Amino acid sequence: MAEKKKHRFWFWLTRRYKLVMYRDGNFEAVKNIRLNRITFSLVIVGIFVVFFAIVSLLVIYTPLKYMVPGYPDRQTLEMICANAERVDSLSVELDVREEYLNMIRDIIFSEVPIDADFVVPVSNLTEEQIRDFNDPTKPRQRYDESENVNVVNKSDILPTFFVPMKGIIVNGFDRAHRHYGVDIAPTSDVSIFSVLQGIVIQSNYTIENGYSVILQHANGILSVYKHCERPIVVEGQKVRQGEQIAVYGNSGENTSGPHLHFELWLNGEPLNPTEYIEF
Repeated sequence: MAEKKKHRFWFWLTRRYKLVMYRDGNFEAVKNIRLNRITFSLVIVGIFVVFFAIVSLLVIYTPLKYMVPGYPDRQTLEMICANAERVDSLSVELDVREEYLNMIRDIIFSEVPIDADFVVPVSNLTEEQIRDFNDPTKPRQRYDESENVNVVNKSDILPTFFVPMKGIIVNGFDRAHRHYGVDIAPTSDVSIFSVLQGIVIQSNYTIENGYSVILQHANGILSVYKHCERPIVVEGQKVRQGEQIAVYGNSGENTSGPHLHFELWLNGEPLNPTEYIEF
């Protein structure tokens, strides 16, 4: 009985039908196609597959995809990409700031060893100076502007600086506009050198200044090098005077073209580098 039902079902699937196409007017048979239910089902499935493939290609590779409900337009996609890049940059910036804060914390809590090259030897102080400094009851001496105080020229106490990069000054020192350095365009070599012996206290990337290097030198001198293509020193590294510390470039948002932004500081006060260095 089961075999009979199976044979009947197979006969139902494979039973042939003729599809005839007639010419309009004289009913002349133009074409006829013989097929069964299996062939007809496969043809229908094939048509749907081809149709779906064509529609998918049109949606993926043509502007038709912007007409699909819920699909973002080109401007939204560009905004999403820009925001993703900004988030990535902010993440890097936060990591850099956290590392810098950790370094400051270590310095505050005396967790960083003191370099003897940057400490004033006690032998250079007189006994009276040491006694006065250690006496908490003795007030600090103040000087009025009216008093005659011997003024020491900074150039007399500052050492001879090595040229950080030979070039042309394209933007000078301007304290009024908070431009505490000079912008240098190189004339030949693109290497950036340390102006003095010192320690690298910062060598990282920021959104505004790009790749920057900051060196701490003896006697409260600080040198800053911004918008480098890449630094070749790391934080905590000791460098010699005239040693290459970075490569000239055009990194960061606060730049209008390739140049080195160089700053010179003494005890927290910005100096005009052109008064002490011949570029």
